[in-house]
Amino acid sequence: MTVAEVTRVGWATVQDGGRSGFAGVGVPVSGALHQERYLLATALLSGAPDDRVPAVELLAGGLGLVMIAETILGVVGPVTLRLDGEPAAVGAALRVGERAHVEIEHHGRGPAYVVIGGWAPEATLGSVATDTFSRLGGEVIGSGYRLAGEPQPATRDRIGGFHLPLPEPSGPLRVTEAGHPTLSAFAALTWTVTAVARSGVRLSGGPIASSGSIPSQPVVPGAIQLTPSGEPIVLGPDGGLTGGYPVVGVVATVDVDRLSLLAPGDRVVFRVVDVESAARARDERRRLVARSMAHPDRLP
Repeated sequence: MTVAEVTRVGWATVQDGGRSGFAGVGVPVSGALHQERYLLATALLSGAPDDRVPAVELLAGGLGLVMIAETILGVVGPVTLRLDGEPAAVGAALRVGERAHVEIEHHGRGPAYVVIGGWAPEATLGSVATDTFSRLGGEVIGSGYRLAGEPQPATRDRIGGFHLPLPEPSGPLRVTEAGHPTLSAFAALTWTVTAVARSGVRLSGGPIASSGSIPSQPVVPGAIQLTPSGEPIVLGPDGGLTGGYPVVGVVATVDVDRLSLLAPGDRVVFRVVDVESAARARDERRRLVARSMAHPDRLP
């Protein structure tokens, strides 16, 4: 059965929490570019963050949908939302009726996420994530794309669920050490963003002395690779799993989402922190996110 059909779209893909557990056979994790926004959207459907819920990741432009059956809709991110021409709440679980028209316009930094109750796209290696670099998994969404599945009943315990606005983290991006001797020199500079993609962010502003190519080694999203020219690339979720460039450091988990908010021309600075500080910052942010979720029927 079809839950909804895309009538128009800008730049959008199918994503979930990622394709974990396959790094050993060369499969990137992929998944949502801004994990926090994605998980907040999934909580609107599931009552708690759920990294298996599929979402439309909208990076630019608009998204139009026509609903085939009544179900639940949730949208999180820098967008405006209209249902049948009327303004509707972003960051809330909404009931949408059969033949309803959904119009979403992207207007800010970073991706937005659209979750639709009952949508169940086909999974590859346990995930529906679209890897735009390797072309594994889902697909880039085009006009006419049909969201297949069984509509999720719009039950009262979910309808009306919402999340409170969260402050965006600010300041330097935190980086943990990877054993490279030039990390302090790297962190002392201000870098300029020259390109942004799901595979990574390219920076200019050095150069930092580079040892050139090295034997290929494992890398993770957030790894800062130093190219032979001395200018860095910060890997994204669709980046490779191995690389022959030295790794200067790794962006702390708490700040990886912030990479998706960058645009060419932005200026970026980094601050070196130890692993324990990065873990505490991650845990505190997760507690803040958990406290932001609410439902009107359960408010004091």
